Amino acid sequence: MVLRSTKYNDVYFSADNGLAETQYVFLDGNNVSSAWQEQEQFIIAETGFGTGLNFLATWKLFEETAPAGHRLHFISFEKYPLSKGEIREALSVWNDELGHYINRYLQLYPLRVPGPHTIHLTSQVTLTIWIGDVEDILPQWQNFKVDAWFLDGFTPAKNPEMWTDFLFNHMARLSHSQTTLASFTAAGHVRRGLAAAGFEVTKAKGFGRKRDMIMGRFTGEVKKPLKQPQPSVAIVGSGLAGCALAYIAQVYGIKATIYEAKNTLAAAASGGKTGMINPKLTAKPTPQSDYYTSAYANALRVMQQLQEMYDIDFQQCGSLHLCTDEDKDRRFKGYCDNLGWHNDHIKREEHHLFYPDAACVSPVKLCHAMAEHADIRMNARIENIGLLKEDYIILANGYAVNDFLDTTLPVHSVRGQVSWIKPQGGLKRNICFGGYMTPQNEEGFHVLGASFQPWETNIDVTKEDHIDNLDRYNTATNNALSYNDVVGGWAALRSSSKDRFPIVGHLNQNIYCSVAHGSHGIISSLMAAEIIMAQIMGGPAPASESVLRALSPERFL
Repeated sequence: MVLRSTKYNDVYFSADNGLAETQYVFLDGNNVSSAWQEQEQFIIAETGFGTGLNFLATWKLFEETAPAGHRLHFISFEKYPLSKGEIREALSVWNDELGHYINRYLQLYPLRVPGPHTIHLTSQVTLTIWIGDVEDILPQWQNFKVDAWFLDGFTPAKNPEMWTDFLFNHMARLSHSQTTLASFTAAGHVRRGLAAAGFEVTKAKGFGRKRDMIMGRFTGEVKKPLKQPQPSVAIVGSGLAGCALAYIAQVYGIKATIYEAKNTLAAAASGGKTGMINPKLTAKPTPQSDYYTSAYANALRVMQQLQEMYDIDFQQCGSLHLCTDEDKDRRFKGYCDNLGWHNDHIKREEHHLFYPDAACVSPVKLCHAMAEHADIRMNARIENIGLLKEDYIILANGYAVNDFLDTTLPVHSVRGQVSWIKPQGGLKRNICFGGYMTPQNEEGFHVLGASFQPWETNIDVTKEDHIDNLDRYNTATNNALSYNDVVGGWAALRSSSKDRFPIVGHLNQNIYCSVAHGSHGIISSLMAAEIIMAQIMGGPAPASESVLRALSPERFL
């Protein structure tokens, strides 16, 4: 039985043969196997992701027919994302043809939370799913051109809100002189709208029992930007921000060199034994909340990929945020009611808030895993970045970023100390209360933290801060941990900005920065790396324009 949307009372794909329809309408209709022969970076945009069948068929064909070294970026949007179980059941009929692709795709399928989700399935194939409404999403697509459009989704009669001049005009904005389109529908107002937007549209025989379909080409004179040679990047700093940049650079095939002033990776604030993968939300949608939502989902996905190859002490244990006052109760309610998260991923437990997907990981092990394929220069204290020979320079050196800038960014250090706690029976998930306590790590202790001292620069571990960590935990949880439960600790200086939001993006000429990630550096550094590499490569950035503006160094310059 073919999967049907109850909202639109329409099927997700042809009842005759959905895979054959995809091949006939979208792959053959756009002649993609020929089109991507001459284009090293091929971008397909789809309206309506659904089960992902169109993408899976495209991925398979790309692997079979594209020249070695060519890259496919498939971008789609979906307002009502299906669950993994629904997708697996709907696609099970094609396990023989697509089983390998289905399994990998569902393994990395994003959380059902709003925003962009970029998934690097192989070194040549990237999928970005934007979860949300087309009218909110399309204006955010900037600074790239689409090579082929798959006009899919529910029929115009069942979903008229999508098939409008708004869509067609944005398609034209994002197209170049060789851009093609194909669609299963040949509805008159669709053909007329596309023609008015600048597409030459022709009818062709439809698939199966359908009489007609359409194919088209953009008639505008905008040329696709010329492919630039693969750049090289110099990364100053080897903490989470720098190592994340090296990892994403490798995904894009970019040669990355890390310059580290000390003699080891993650020598400063990224050298902790255990850190949390936890979102940072606001009670109503904001660019900050949007950023951390996508960053959280992205980090979980990357950890799943890395743990297949490396020991990073990744535990997907969930995080329970304790409701300690009325203000937190109001905020927790806002998170659940206003942000569009599916209840698979955020739940109230009595008055508290639970993120079942949240996790913890070893930051220092993570840094080593992410930087494995980079050219790492230890004891390389840079005095003048102008002497670096790489095409691009990315400053990922925290509060020392101003050592290389003519103008000053408002970045400062914040001292934090964590306490290592003896095993506490039954603690199997992160407990958050303003501070936090993690489950037992591979070394056999919990991590309890962290102090917040922007006025302090001494990183000696102190008994006073251990006692303060214990007191805050005991007060929030009605426990009675004592100093005798402490088996060690660690302190470092992390970087933060004036507005407590990361500073990410282009500074000037060939210089970028990724700094001030604060207490959410694990999730933020990876998303920042994705954004910067997309900006350097001229591809689709996994963030809205409002998020990019909020992150940009220009807000302070």
